[in-house]
Amino acid sequence: MLRLSCAAQNYDWGRKADASEVAQLAKANGNAVDESKPFAELWMGAHPNCPSKLMSTGESLQACLDKYPQLLGDKVVQHFGKQLPYLFKVLSVAKALSIQSHPDKALAERLHKEHPKLYADPNHKPEMALALSDFEALCGFASTAELQERLRGVPELAGLVGQPHVEALLALPATAEDEATAAAAKQALKAAFTAVMTASQDAVTAAVRALVARLKELPATELSEHEALALRLNDQFPDDVGLMSAFFLNLVRLPNGHAIYLPANEPHAYLAGELVECMAASDNVIRAGLTPKFKHADVLCESLTYHQGLPDVLTGSSAGTGITVYQPPFEEFEIHRIDCGTETTGFKLALPASEGPRILLVQSGEAEAAVSGHLPDALEAVPELERAVALRRGIIVLLAPGVELSLVHAKDLVIWVAAVNSTFFRLQDARQAANGAEAPVAEALV
Repeated sequence: MLRLSCAAQNYDWGRKADASEVAQLAKANGNAVDESKPFAELWMGAHPNCPSKLMSTGESLQACLDKYPQLLGDKVVQHFGKQLPYLFKVLSVAKALSIQSHPDKALAERLHKEHPKLYADPNHKPEMALALSDFEALCGFASTAELQERLRGVPELAGLVGQPHVEALLALPATAEDEATAAAAKQALKAAFTAVMTASQDAVTAAVRALVARLKELPATELSEHEALALRLNDQFPDDVGLMSAFFLNLVRLPNGHAIYLPANEPHAYLAGELVECMAASDNVIRAGLTPKFKHADVLCESLTYHQGLPDVLTGSSAGTGITVYQPPFEEFEIHRIDCGTETTGFKLALPASEGPRILLVQSGEAEAAVSGHLPDALEAVPELERAVALRRGIIVLLAPGVELSLVHAKDLVIWVAAVNSTFFRLQDARQAANGAEAPVAEALV
């Protein structure tokens, strides 16, 4: 195990320190906490924008991985190189994040080449958000029927979209029954959304102010959930186009323990709550609203898939006593929750070995963690590794491949674990077998 020192990010949308899980975990991890700042994200990983460091030496995690690639495992190095495939985070969200998407690999490479200061790396950024509290987000495009209802009920939105695009959307059947209808719906949706996101600021300001003035005259009980959200968003980002674009998107609410995953080129914005998040090792964001940062609306609108419907919600599957696994269809990562409850007498939990590296974050409770049996020979050459660690809130460790961990004397213990998606290793085995047999192999995660 490598104990890690991990830093927090103080973005404007974060929560005040005394109400932020990020701030409290960062403090428990050994960081100084400035109570006057909002705390938004705790980063755990090797991304250069906020790299984790070894608690024992102060060396960056990436420098350690460069020296000892055995900490990643052979299959990870062969496929991803000498880097951690994922970035692990905790988020504390007080107000809306930007209307955004994350580029696929081809687009990320182009944007990084053209705008290296805006897009820090050439990697894609599929991600998964797992609620630690009641969590609220905008995610994906609403159905045609819902969009038609909103256009009819919100004249200010219809005016900003423009009559030709409104008529094209209203002329669609409520549900697409064939490929031609689906293609027409996608084209009409793209045209309407692009018209809003690329409208002049004067037009946006006039539409937003007219909408807000009208809604404030109505009783709160008469507002739709998107209209109520529009008033909230205007308090946070007055006269912003993101308020109008929100009417195109699904409003999703997740209770504790539920997760959504976001492929590349899907629009979303987190609105409120505490969550654990895991993603491919990237910091690329294409923004187009609800932000003072640079907006790249034309790139966002052109790159979106325009898929309609609610996102899949993951509730996790059991992987043994006290272990729940959340597995999205991305090869870079999955998330595990370890919940040992309040039992202490004679308690013991074995965390099986993995072929890849795992990052463990202790959210609450305590336990004694120790490596079971002998270390793999390759790891004996890493002097920084510890065989036993006393776990408590805020402790973060990287667990090397091939290591089984024993947890004893646990009390109220909750651990979140980021790991390479287990399906990746099955696919790597299949790839290797196929290469040896000169036969094709499916590339999709199943």
